[in-house]
Amino acid sequence: MTLSPLRTALLAALCLPVLHAQDPTAELLQAQGEYVGEAAGIGLDPARASAEPMSYGAQLIALCEKDGTNPRLRMLLYRGGLPGAGWRRGDPSASAEAPWAGGVAAFRGEGFTARLEGGALTLAGSAADGAEPARLAKVTRQSPTLGATPPAGATVLFDGSSADGFEGGRLLEGGLLGVGCDSKQAFGDHRIHLEFRTPFQPEARGQGRGNSGVYVQGRYECQVLDSFGLEGLQNECGGIYSIAEPLVNACLPPGAWQTYDIVFTGARWNGETKVRDARMTVHLNGILVHDDVALTHATTAAKRKESDSAGGLYLQDHGNPVAYRNVWVVEHDPQRTRRVVFVAGGPSHGYAAHEHKAGCMLLAEALNESGLPVEAEVHVLWPEDPAALQRADVLVCFADGGGRHPFLRHMEELAPLMDRGLSLVCLHYAVEVPTGPPGERFLDWLGGYFETHWSVNPHWTAEFAALPDHPIARGVQPFAINDEWYFHMRFRDAMAGVTPILSAVAPESTMSRGDGPHSGNPAVRESVKNGEAQHVGWAFQRADGGRAFGFTGAHVHWNWGHPDFRQVVLNAIVWSAHLDVPEGGVPSKELGLVELQANQASEVPAKFDAARVEELLKGFGGK
Repeated sequence: MTLSPLRTALLAALCLPVLHAQDPTAELLQAQGEYVGEAAGIGLDPARASAEPMSYGAQLIALCEKDGTNPRLRMLLYRGGLPGAGWRRGDPSASAEAPWAGGVAAFRGEGFTARLEGGALTLAGSAADGAEPARLAKVTRQSPTLGATPPAGATVLFDGSSADGFEGGRLLEGGLLGVGCDSKQAFGDHRIHLEFRTPFQPEARGQGRGNSGVYVQGRYECQVLDSFGLEGLQNECGGIYSIAEPLVNACLPPGAWQTYDIVFTGARWNGETKVRDARMTVHLNGILVHDDVALTHATTAAKRKESDSAGGLYLQDHGNPVAYRNVWVVEHDPQRTRRVVFVAGGPSHGYAAHEHKAGCMLLAEALNESGLPVEAEVHVLWPEDPAALQRADVLVCFADGGGRHPFLRHMEELAPLMDRGLSLVCLHYAVEVPTGPPGERFLDWLGGYFETHWSVNPHWTAEFAALPDHPIARGVQPFAINDEWYFHMRFRDAMAGVTPILSAVAPESTMSRGDGPHSGNPAVRESVKNGEAQHVGWAFQRADGGRAFGFTGAHVHWNWGHPDFRQVVLNAIVWSAHLDVPEGGVPSKELGLVELQANQASEVPAKFDAARVEELLKGFGGK
């Protein structure tokens, strides 16, 4: 069987560095890694040594002297799970170090003891707790984007067959790319996928341990380093060198293949004057480590100075045998017309409620008249031509959800589109899908969803007193409006990759109904009682390059006449399309009663009070 160069590289790269049995560090290579499990009585937090089992993650880092002597393991213990998989910065953690002798390492840290023997890691609290030692199982995490296939239109810089796409490119054994090379092609706004492997160097320390760097445009460095088990600083793996530390240290053990997925927007210039910093969103091993970070300057050792020009991808040589593979780029030309496909549900709740088609047409018209490079089209229930979705940059769904969600019959059709980076916006009931596989997919695609018996759907006036510093909030002023604002969404663990845009404290009156799949449950009652902010509009950055926005309002059709309500959604669609949101927000005309009545699914009721609606719209004001 003949294998493609990329396939050959992928298979060859699965092999860890080979060490001879007599090498004193050989056993360290097998012992290092990550372990997870549940344990009771662990006192990482002196005020909370729970008698109930809790999740823990452990990372074991291999160390020795330069001559291979004094082999040992450093253990990082995290309450909640592994970094990026349950544990967040600020959660309790502890460390301990133990010699590695005879296949055994015995750790003693503050509030815990642990023992690695025969490949099994046991964990216990103090002897006074009386809890039985718990076993933590070794796990091998793998990036969800490992081996990602370049989408149509991507520029493949390296596929394992040739290093000719780079100045100074070196093709290594196994179809891998060596360090110290600069892509011949330059890029402006773009998305990068690449995979890298740091060497097993237990004798090395700090910046001498698996050091390289991914310089976007040759200007801004995402650090490559064996930072497994370190603090997570700006000069460690996942950091933007000299600018920002990662949200979490998502670095895997040396020898493992790891991924960078980077979305980059270049600086904007007026002549030789920079008027807006470049920005970067970075996923390391599928975990968000930078969310739209401003790049205030070219980073240390940059190959190029900042300027109004494109730049190549530079892979730094720092004297360590780091290897790369599967390197490709998707350009985001700011002038390219983005295609937005609206999927509108059918008739639902009666006049001026859940007006899916009418709402979609209002938004599509505003986008098409905005002067931005956007073309929007509206389809009811589902596009008849599959090519409509194939060419889409953003899919917007405004329809009934739950068991009637239009996506349910098309999940397998949507999956490859999402994998290639299709952005997603879901409005109101469209944020609800059944639990199980549909819900799990919405966590991956949208960042959160309405989960029955967890989320609720009362009508209430949400007061949005403050907006975040995010492109979706440009031109939006604090506002308050009554709608059926769903809240207490089921979000990804630790809100990973999710940025709240609209948040408000729900009043106690929202809990007036009894418990039920949509009306109430103990968890949401406790949340409201505690005065927790409820996120009803959120942005989500996906590792596949796609963006998403969830918005739980829009039951009340007249609310599209509110300029700030409408502005948030228009901004979100444009942001999801990887376009610059104007400083004042996406422009749109004022909507009156005539415009809002157009295209509604139901006939105007005989007792319709037009004067009341016009008074409501007048109260919304304008810009």
